[in-house]
Amino acid sequence: MLIKLSIYEGLTQISRPELILDETVIPSRCTPNPNSPYKANYEWLFEYERKLCRFLKPWMSHLRYELIGDKGVLCEALSNAFSHAHGKDPDKLITVRVYKGEQGLLIRIKDCGNGFDVQFVIKQYAKGKTYYHTAGNGLHNMVISPFDIFYTDNGAAFNLLYLFDKTACNC
Repeated sequence: MLIKLSIYEGLTQISRPELILDETVIPSRCTPNPNSPYKANYEWLFEYERKLCRFLKPWMSHLRYELIGDKGVLCEALSNAFSHAHGKDPDKLITVRVYKGEQGLLIRIKDCGNGFDVQFVIKQYAKGKTYYHTAGNGLHNMVISPFDIFYTDNGAAFNLLYLFDKTACNC
């Protein structure tokens, strides 16, 4: 679900955060997978999102389909950074960071763009309007996701907050 939070508040919620992944993704330097079902220019995403999902497996394996693939929020965040923020420029950087704390994980995907008016987009969505001409399903998937999702840096950073359920895992 979409929430309003600062990065500081998100990191505070996971309690004692430690940076466990800090990567810069440059789509043009990613090895494309010839079996990728994604359309041209997005082949890099198929392999990278699976790599990220393997990294997150110890904590989130049961949420694979909510994270990656056509309904996955991480796939959508990476795709939005590439497509909307970077105008499909494969040489622009996307930063991916994962923080692990005692209470959960915070996954941050930041692009080099100017961001967007998050509140305007949410209002348009609430009125039943799609913000982008091509789809708008990504925002819907974020609204209905089991994660707390918030944007910072004027909309240039996607943040996913996942709190551990202490009764369900040995985190």
